[in-house]
Amino acid sequence: MSATEIMAELPKLTRPELEAVGARLHELLCRDGLAAGRHWGQALGEFAGTVEELPADYAANHDHYLHGAPKR
Repeated sequence: MSATEIMAELPKLTRPELEAVGARLHELLCRDGLAAGRHWGQALGEFAGTVEELPADYAANHDHYLHGAPKR
């Protein structure tokens, strides 16, 4: 799952889940003194593949699942 796909999933998360993601991102950005030189997308990429129970076509049809648009 790409960083773009992960970001598309964020609105589906509950507040506690978002707080956990935020805490983990902060942890990843601050470890080993990387906060100044590391792009947040690199840290977000470590979450790739961790979202479970998504339809197999979610990446191609995320607008359908998020907003009800017609499937591609």
